[in-house]
Amino acid sequence: MAKTKKIIGIDLGTTYSCVAYINDFGQAEIIPNAEGERTTPSVVWFDKKRVVVGQEAKEMSNIYPDAVCSFVKRNMGNEDFTFDADSVAYTPEHVSSFILRKIVKDASQHLGEAVKDVVITCPAYFSFKEREATKRAGEIAGLNVLQIINEPTAAAFAYGVKANDNSKERFVLVYDLGGGTFDTTLIRISKDGLDVVCTDGDHQLGGKDWDDRLVRHLAEQFNTATHQGVDPADDTEFYYDLLQKAENMKKQLTDKMAAKTTVAYQGNKAAIEVKREEFESITADLLNKSVELTRSLMSVAAKKGCPRFDQLLLVGGSSRMTQVANRMKKEFGVEPQIFEPDEAVAKGAAVIGSNVYLSNLIKEKVETGLTIDAAKKAVADEKGYTLDVVQNSTKRARNVASKTFGITVLDGYDATNKPLLTVSNLIYRNTPLPAEKTEQFATIAKDQRLVIVELLENGIDAPPQGAPESSEPLDGMTALWSGELPVKPGLPQYSPVDVTFKVDEGGRLIITAFDPASGGKLYKAIPELDEAKRRELEFITQRSRELTVE
Repeated sequence: MAKTKKIIGIDLGTTYSCVAYINDFGQAEIIPNAEGERTTPSVVWFDKKRVVVGQEAKEMSNIYPDAVCSFVKRNMGNEDFTFDADSVAYTPEHVSSFILRKIVKDASQHLGEAVKDVVITCPAYFSFKEREATKRAGEIAGLNVLQIINEPTAAAFAYGVKANDNSKERFVLVYDLGGGTFDTTLIRISKDGLDVVCTDGDHQLGGKDWDDRLVRHLAEQFNTATHQGVDPADDTEFYYDLLQKAENMKKQLTDKMAAKTTVAYQGNKAAIEVKREEFESITADLLNKSVELTRSLMSVAAKKGCPRFDQLLLVGGSSRMTQVANRMKKEFGVEPQIFEPDEAVAKGAAVIGSNVYLSNLIKEKVETGLTIDAAKKAVADEKGYTLDVVQNSTKRARNVASKTFGITVLDGYDATNKPLLTVSNLIYRNTPLPAEKTEQFATIAKDQRLVIVELLENGIDAPPQGAPESSEPLDGMTALWSGELPVKPGLPQYSPVDVTFKVDEGGRLIITAFDPASGGKLYKAIPELDEAKRRELEFITQRSRELTVE
């Protein structure tokens, strides 16, 4: 039996990260970290010339708050965020790379071989910038990132493999409430694989928000009992102490009707009890927001011809809260299944990574002249897998666009002759990937020499089928890129210009603008770093690689 190449799946979480691989029996298996735990806190402590990741870093957060970085995933793709340590301004990608270095090093030690090939997951609602930042974090860590895959898709893939009955088509709603992000996704599972129907979410909503509500509640109760007026926002050490207590109480309230703790500050102490109904009351609006997003998702799904779902999967560690399952059952009338909330995403990523590897082997066999069936059997024999495992590797996992993309267009002039700019969308969110669309626009003046092409990102839904396309105001749009297309001199007003958007399976957008009169083209692949930003990141990357990660 030939040795199987190890490809690991990584759930790079806001609060905890998890790693999995496919074992010699073709099954997804969690890899424990060096401390023997199945998940690793996504917390980084900058301790001079070394970087500590995990539980020890988390415990240092209330002692060295200025040297400990937590919840960095919420800032992925945010060019304005840095964490300053030892005179270096680390970007979210670099902080995340330390987490990846730690968990991959532990995985390599556990497996007894160096691992470089990985599949990393991200929230389904991540934008291009956030996805590219996630990929870049893996590259900074020295990894070969095969794919960035949506977390709900990975979880559904793990579920579909475990269920091992994909002969009947079914629709699965994945409610993914993690430590810092929330996704809700409707997925079609069939014998051919997985197809995402639509997805929605909020990457600023997660278990941390429940924790913060509990932190505030504990502070209020402490102030009432001790007649103090301390605000956790004014004392970082006090905040982190309350945060650890809040996390423990939240876990207790999953199984118990009440939880108790003792809060101490500047010589004052107070014993505080929180009942489950209190906790649910102070966090009700957060749960409501997740339910509203899920309702909106199902409304979009209905317009796409999928008004129902057969199964409801709860994934993400925060979905363990009793209020989640109770509310979802009440809202949708389907008994939720809590499916490996901390591990499903990593296991699904491992399955997808293995599938990429096995599919490439099958392709190589076919190129030598074997039939597809013979190639699958040959790979199964060589790697020691069952034929079912190899056959499953060719099943697709098809995602949808998480955002809507369009360009700025002139939509007339106001009474003062000021131009009115709107956005014309080409590819809408929840469009199956890969996707491609070409639209013809026009110059706005006679003898125009340049056309400015500005790419915008937004969250607008596609109009109902058969309804006319509409121009949208620029408010709330995110500008991704702007370029100039030279056009042939001497053209009349309203001369045609073709614009093509193409989004591949990995979320990479390619925009092409074409002047039919001159044959001139403007080409841009998004996302792509400019040279100054690239040099800056390379400098920080070099500094980060000089540090020892533990």
